[in-house]
Amino acid sequence: MPTSPRNRLVPAGRGALALAALACAVLLAYPAESGAARTVAASADAYVTAAAPKRNYGGAAILRTGKKPVVRSYVRLRVSGVTGPFRKVTLLLHSLRTTGTGSFLVRPVASRTWRERAINHANAPTPSAGSRSGRARAGGNWIAVDVTPWVRRNGTFTFALLARAGTAVFASREAPANAPRLVVETGDTRPPTIAAAGNIACDPDPLQNVYDTRDTPPECRHQATSDLLMGGDLTTVLTLGDAQYGCGGLGAYQSVFGPSWGRVKGITRPAISNHDYRTSGGTGCDATGGASGYFDYFGAAAGPRGSGYYSFDVGGWHLIALNSACDRVGGCEAGSSQERWLRADLARNRAACTLAYWHHPRFSSSYQRNRPVEVGALYRALYEARADVLLTAHDHIYERFAPQDPDGRADARGVRQFVVGTGGYNHHHFLPLAPPPNSEVRNNETFGVLRLVLGLTGYSWRFTPEAGKSFTDSGSTSCR
Repeated sequence: MPTSPRNRLVPAGRGALALAALACAVLLAYPAESGAARTVAASADAYVTAAAPKRNYGGAAILRTGKKPVVRSYVRLRVSGVTGPFRKVTLLLHSLRTTGTGSFLVRPVASRTWRERAINHANAPTPSAGSRSGRARAGGNWIAVDVTPWVRRNGTFTFALLARAGTAVFASREAPANAPRLVVETGDTRPPTIAAAGNIACDPDPLQNVYDTRDTPPECRHQATSDLLMGGDLTTVLTLGDAQYGCGGLGAYQSVFGPSWGRVKGITRPAISNHDYRTSGGTGCDATGGASGYFDYFGAAAGPRGSGYYSFDVGGWHLIALNSACDRVGGCEAGSSQERWLRADLARNRAACTLAYWHHPRFSSSYQRNRPVEVGALYRALYEARADVLLTAHDHIYERFAPQDPDGRADARGVRQFVVGTGGYNHHHFLPLAPPPNSEVRNNETFGVLRLVLGLTGYSWRFTPEAGKSFTDSGSTSCR
């Protein structure tokens, strides 16, 4: 590995690339959508078995399929309030264990009279004709099955899961975070694509663009990075903090950020940062320290004024913007207002995939080497809820980490953090130390944005550099 503090790239190994290719195939097979989507969790489910024909398993935390003896499962879901044509409807099942191939069939069930705590093999309704096939995988993976032909309008629907070859075990609604669910898409069924970066626009007064002598001078490449957002294919743009230097004044946002990244303001959902709260050191600073320039410029898109944290859905994903300027928002530690809000939001979330974003990274190879005190409790809440992605900035670098637990240990069920501080202002040096564990890719010489394609059961990413640069990073994986 190069020892220079300006490492260009540390690539993943061939094995990781092979897994990424496999995950990409899964993602492309089950895309999300860029229009409206409604996610509906199961209202009743149970499995039945010929081995105990009069026993009810409606309270079990699992659903099962099998052939010897016959085991099948029933799932009921109620769709309401959806307007517009049902363009695509997908049944999502969280696969836990398998034997053999784990392949199964999904069939519609006409009967609506079965009861979760009374159904058994002897009285279970007979599945209707027609089927869709799926293949379960061990280890906690979301499996998507297209059930569009059977769900064309609002109503109550039941599906039976039957073994085709081998056996499969899925989570039931007694495990709410992984309960069976339907995703009803009413818009364009292409996967939604988002783009993100932080540390973006220079101050309109060149004399205000000061920098630490350890770093590169301000290069003010915000216009070049904003050009990467103009293809018309993006669903949402995320700014990861320090969108406007040096203090996030309203006039600075209007005169510099506005003509560049502001060209996609209509689809932008920002994260607030330390520079937005500064009272001096830039143009039009808010002397009260209340980040009025940020909230005035972005308006309702920035969430509740004063808090700087909020959540929303994109396609089948749940996205959460958080405020890592902890001293300005009453803290980020366990028990703080923001941490309690986050846990409540995660508890309500029924999306299969979750992405959070804030400004200060939990892990980094640059100056913000390790911030367990400031944002550790927020990271832990995401980890315990099995969130998938965390996007950050603050350090003016690009870095990708493997999924980790809150203490920085590799964990396949952990959160994958990206640092995308490459929006255009300048670059930071890497610390002259060994990189943190699980750091997979690093670059501090290229401005650009991270693009993510959000599938119903996984995502792909690609770092897109400004024109004339060649560094990139890409891959894909499944949600947990």
